[in-house]
Amino acid sequence: MSYRELYVEEAPLRFAGITVPYERARYVVIGVPFDSTSSYRPGSRFAPLHVREASLNIESNSLLGLEAFIEDAPIYDSGDLAVVHGDPGATLERLSIVVSEIAGEGKIPVLIGGEHTLTAGAARGLARTGLRPCFVVFDAHLDLRDEYLGVRLSHACALRRSLEASAGAKAVVVGARAYSREEMEYVEASRGAVKVYTPIDVERLGPRNVAREIRSFLSQCRHVYLSFDIDAIDPSEAPGTGTPEPMGLTARDALLILASVIDRRLVAADLVEVNPLLDASGITSVLGARIVQEVILLAEASRARG
Repeated sequence: MSYRELYVEEAPLRFAGITVPYERARYVVIGVPFDSTSSYRPGSRFAPLHVREASLNIESNSLLGLEAFIEDAPIYDSGDLAVVHGDPGATLERLSIVVSEIAGEGKIPVLIGGEHTLTAGAARGLARTGLRPCFVVFDAHLDLRDEYLGVRLSHACALRRSLEASAGAKAVVVGARAYSREEMEYVEASRGAVKVYTPIDVERLGPRNVAREIRSFLSQCRHVYLSFDIDAIDPSEAPGTGTPEPMGLTARDALLILASVIDRRLVAADLVEVNPLLDASGITSVLGARIVQEVILLAEASRARG
């Protein structure tokens, strides 16, 4: 029995309603219904189900003009990680083992959270296979605290733990607008290894120029991990999240940037912090499903271009 079979339980729905046999899959979807360190409004543990449901009710094409359809992508939806509620250490260790197994077989884990802490577990799993990617993170927060409320495995520390697991790789955070003094000092001390674009930067420079700068920043990276915290988007467009902040990115600008930075170096991706309990109209889950779909289609298009 594989670790994936041991620690992942079948979910009632499959992303986009499609699947290929695991052996043929390039993208392996796993839900991570965990939100035990959520410090404001918990509920993201319910996102894997709601994002999958939304994925069944959107069109299968790309919003970004790609001549591609999700039903043609080799996706296997493995189900949901058997998390240990209240124990981030045990949960992230299980996720690390599963991600290591999937990545070690040359497949791309696509994770649907759950809280942002899962990125650290996935990064640890990639490191077990020798992959230490750079990070492209869309987030309202920097998540670079060393600890939060005495907890080092916290959603507020997700990127810091991920960078440690990835041996100090580079990271770029897009959409950040809420951070502590400690986190800004960390960015300054990184000497350029961590780059931040606020929504005001995106508005001033334009999404295409930001994307061009990010591509240059990542030019020496062999592998890339994409992490998308839905609170990067302004809460007027994505109200269903646990820690909303005003003055966020528009979904349009975020997707345009995403379209220019996803390429064949992608080794893992995640969508985190969608909170269906705070999403009365369901639009945040729909946006989350669209983001996952676009990431897969962008990666496939990049492979097709060679």
